Amino acid sequence: MISFSRLQWLPFFLTFFTGVNTISAQDKSFSQYFNSPLQLNPALSGVINGTYRVNFNYRDQWNKLEGGNYSTVNASGDLNFKMPLRGFQNDRIGIGLSFMSDKANDFGMQTNDLAFVGAYHKSVGKAQFLSLGFKFGVYQRTINYENLRFEDQYVEGSGYSAGTSEVLPENNISFGDLSVGLNYNWSPIDDKSFNIGASLQHITSPDFSFFNLSLPPNTVLIKQPLYGLFSMHASGSFALNNLAILTPRIWTLAQGPHFQGNLGASYKLAINNDRSNKLILGSYLRSVKDERGLALESFIPLLGVELSSLNISFNYDANLRRIAPGYFQQSIFEIGITFTGNANNENNICPRF
Repeated sequence: MISFSRLQWLPFFLTFFTGVNTISAQDKSFSQYFNSPLQLNPALSGVINGTYRVNFNYRDQWNKLEGGNYSTVNASGDLNFKMPLRGFQNDRIGIGLSFMSDKANDFGMQTNDLAFVGAYHKSVGKAQFLSLGFKFGVYQRTINYENLRFEDQYVEGSGYSAGTSEVLPENNISFGDLSVGLNYNWSPIDDKSFNIGASLQHITSPDFSFFNLSLPPNTVLIKQPLYGLFSMHASGSFALNNLAILTPRIWTLAQGPHFQGNLGASYKLAINNDRSNKLILGSYLRSVKDERGLALESFIPLLGVELSSLNISFNYDANLRRIAPGYFQQSIFEIGITFTGNANNENNICPRF
């Protein structure tokens, strides 16, 4: 139905099939997934080393490709509080709000996701919680047709100056979304913890094709299901000595025909006497399975600082596969910021994930 020139297909191919921002089947994600907990698993709402938490994430990629410059922004906030009922005082309730915007700037294609997240944290032992969480979201997708060019618009000598005979559907759609998650957290002391969880997102696999909102005459129904995403994550944290903490992490996810695996660790080194300020060093490997098979995709070094309740981390994805000319020179940059309130409150859940 819509036909693109060969050159214009390149950024769409990269977007649809290489792992972060996709509209055909695969979800967006962050390399610093541990700094976007409400996107990782709704059961992590309220799983905080404190009373409340605010997260911000920004990812920018492909900005050196023609038609590139893909950016993803996430902002979220959540908090926890005690159950008010007698006999359940050791349990917690977590609630949160999350917003994500994923945009291909040159094409004006954008997906916005606004969601409410809630979780119940059942105390199952000393410093142990089993959590069940839900996420209820609304998606909106738009595209700017003025930024698209089609083959029948091309006029030799003057470029894409003619009109097009392409039949274009409405360019603004919205749909609901539902996700569920489980999580287990054990934090016996401040410098030791273990966390494991799983989530199933996009349970209803909504169809988000622009063409299905109002089909033009003589057109074929094109379904674009947002495949259900199943993910599992685990992490541990333990002190190496009085100054250093090691946090290994693993995250795997499967979505339709796609698979992604992430493995790595971060190292925190105290840089002041009371250990409230820390230097963060980390590295991760990401492997993906797509139409070309399973292979290592990126090496991800991470650098950050923890200043009492504020955590700021930067990473750069060093790609291990060549899929386009100059691929290794492409900028893939990400920043994650987390602020935690009332971090010294001993009555709260104290994870490190």
